Amino acid sequence: KRPSFKKLRISCPFFFPWVQLVREWCALNQSDISGEQRDETLFYVLRNRKVLRRLAGLFVEANKKQKKGAAAAAAEKATSRALDDIRATARAASLDLSQALICVELTSCSRGIPKRFDSISAPTAEDMSALKQHSAGGLPQAPSERLRRLRKKPKDVKARKKKVPRPTVEELLAKPDVDEVVKSCSRLLLGGVVSGDYCFSSACGRGLGYCAFEGLVHLVQTSCSAAVSPFVLFRHQHSVQYRYARLRILEEC
Repeated sequence: KRPSFKKLRISCPFFFPWVQLVREWCALNQSDISGEQRDETLFYVLRNRKVLRRLAGLFVEANKKQKKGAAAAAAEKATSRALDDIRATARAASLDLSQALICVELTSCSRGIPKRFDSISAPTAEDMSALKQHSAGGLPQAPSERLRRLRKKPKDVKARKKKVPRPTVEELLAKPDVDEVVKSCSRLLLGGVVSGDYCFSSACGRGLGYCAFEGLVHLVQTSCSAAVSPFVLFRHQHSVQYRYARLRILEEC
């Protein structure tokens, strides 16, 4: 039986809406973006090694043991300065990071194997709080997505008798319109997995994917404010169950 993707809150089960993903994250972070006019139909994969090296270093530093009190406030300021430095480095190289996709590697923390078309989402404040409480004793139970209730349409007997014209080849091959991507489910969507499988050398699931730069900025800022290591949640397109994963920025992709 084919699942109902509307109930599962999956906006794009069979393709990656990169353009809309980048555009929506730009709209969410308008305060951090200058007033320059941009072509909203473009995106690119960031390959500048200098910028990627600094971004990867920021996540490595954020994954270290979290501090408390005044040290946590100092770490938050250091994260803000590091992000400003990354943006300045990108501007010096004439790069617009608001339209950039970052290649990332996911490593499953417990059960679950990242697969193609899996969604990569940012944890909520409740997820971070649960992780903080279980920091000494492993991971908490992974959250689940709430199913969307769909209203049943009344049956129209006359509509059944009418002959429906066959769709053209162009209509069949065209991608469907998507209303919303980032806020399509209960957790903000950061990106998607393009390939993944079980890794025998590390005895866990691993995958490669792409995330919007502005989404990663949101992830590291919220994680630093909550005093937890930045982690993500991935979910298969046919499932309501999220899985925990560690994220690493790839400097070469």
